[in-house]
Amino acid sequence: MSESNPMGDPTPPSPPSYLLEGRYLAETLLAQGDTANVFSGTDTWSGEHVAIRILRADRPERASAFRRMSERLFGTASARLLRAISMGDAKDGLPFLVTELLVGRDLEKLGRVRWEVACEVTRQAATAIAEMHVNGLHHGALRASTFFVAASNAGGSRVKLLDLGTGDRTATAAKDVRAIAAIVHRLLTGRPPLPAKARPARILAQVAGAPPALDEALGRWLASEGEGVAAAEIANELKSIIDAANSEFWSGGPSSSGAHPLPSPSRISIVADEAPTDDDEDP
Repeated sequence: MSESNPMGDPTPPSPPSYLLEGRYLAETLLAQGDTANVFSGTDTWSGEHVAIRILRADRPERASAFRRMSERLFGTASARLLRAISMGDAKDGLPFLVTELLVGRDLEKLGRVRWEVACEVTRQAATAIAEMHVNGLHHGALRASTFFVAASNAGGSRVKLLDLGTGDRTATAAKDVRAIAAIVHRLLTGRPPLPAKARPARILAQVAGAPPALDEALGRWLASEGEGVAAAEIANELKSIIDAANSEFWSGGPSSSGAHPLPSPSRISIVADEAPTDDDEDP
């Protein structure tokens, strides 16, 4: 999930010793985050393997925000969004959220990847955020760990949004777009973007095979600070860049960067949009 284990914690939390709601068995600790602990688990009624997030006992002040996040997630159905299954309170009063169990890694752990993989991953992430914005929702706290590259039923991987944020007053479309630009920069270069005054003219000069169109687009998105740029526009422009590179490769000519960018296998296999399956949607 989006949480990660802190170093040096001598006492990792244990799962509840009882069935949550008389149904969900929390089993192995997957991650210990700043707000919640995430356990693998089982729906003892259906046998489905699930993930169970439980608010940390030392974070009671975040209970309201955790419940708002859970309610927003539970109230929205999309194949691009983590599927929520149940929510409630444990016997000690701590809120919990049961979701589908994803196999893969979040974008923070993914690290630096080939430019075409970064484009496709970010295209899917931006499309998920665009869907949020169309529905009148803004996240407000996007970061690399908010997105998860999960194994897909069709083979390869698909990007899923792990939560919809809490919807606080600081959440805006521009803030979300700024975060998307920073995420693609991180995937391409392995580091966050520099402040505008220190930013080089060619951001991707050291990124092998990156088309000039991608460098220009990234510079424009970062310079905009999210104003006047929609998440859907970023997704569409990334698709155009990918399509242009594919067209150049299959035509047998050199890419705009002077090299064939696509023959070598990427570090991960990303599937483009597929028809939703029963496993992709809420029942």
